[in-house]
Amino acid sequence: MNVSLLALIFVIWVAVVIFLRKTRIWLPYYVVSAVGCAYWLVLVFGNQLGLEPLLAHSVAWMVHITSNLLGIPTRIFEGAPGVLLVLVIYQDIGWTVLQVGLESSGMLEITVLVSLLLFYPGWTLFHRLRLILFGGIAMWVANILRMLVIVVMLNQFGKEALVLAHMYVGKAVFFVLVILIFWFIITRPTLKQLQKRQSQLRPMIS
Repeated sequence: MNVSLLALIFVIWVAVVIFLRKTRIWLPYYVVSAVGCAYWLVLVFGNQLGLEPLLAHSVAWMVHITSNLLGIPTRIFEGAPGVLLVLVIYQDIGWTVLQVGLESSGMLEITVLVSLLLFYPGWTLFHRLRLILFGGIAMWVANILRMLVIVVMLNQFGKEALVLAHMYVGKAVFFVLVILIFWFIITRPTLKQLQKRQSQLRPMIS
């Protein structure tokens, strides 16, 4: 996309976010700001500044180190032609190549979490930044666990288990972990906050 057009879209997005916040239209403000922020984070930090390859690299290295500690031999290669990062799992019948790309790096999930927390109304900036740090690390660890499940299944059941491990079991494990992270960081505190406000309003109504 043209840089000038992107800049124009960014300026329009910022203007809309400021307008919605100033007029205290909270639900559209939260949706527009969080969705837009997630897009810009992926575009700028993921693509332009190279955070996504760095994140994928860290995931691959941690899976490589942990799997070897578990007794599962692995190899990791950088700069393979046409491949971002390659994680290779040893088996009796050979090696299986796993590419750690955008979907496997956890970049999308982390940017969504960061965006939802960054523009969450009612919390102090320090509290939101603390949750972003904790949530980002938790999401990174969850992604490592997802990849480890795939590695263990391939090592134990062979290449035939790749589709089952990657498409179903690994994604299911990651989905459950992501839901738990969102629950404890955003949903649970929000419900507690609403319950507290309701309890404060009841004496006033009665």
